Amino acid sequence: MLLAADILRQTTYDQLIRDVDPSELTKSEVYPHIWDSPASLEWARDLFTPLTEFFRGAASTDHAMLIWLD
Repeated sequence: MLLAADILRQTTYDQLIRDVDPSELTKSEVYPHIWDSPASLEWARDLFTPLTEFFRGAASTDHAMLIWLD
């Protein structure tokens, strides 16, 4: 858990989306279905910092995270 938290903390949102192609997300039917333009990758920018803080908080208290990928 600590490794994931550290990697997220060291990664910027721009690094995270650098090689992401919105058309590939559309083709793969990735939820949410909003990938019609390159600007669509910006929808989660404001959520990234709280996510990294959430991971860090869980790791610092030895709590686990359950992540469901469907």
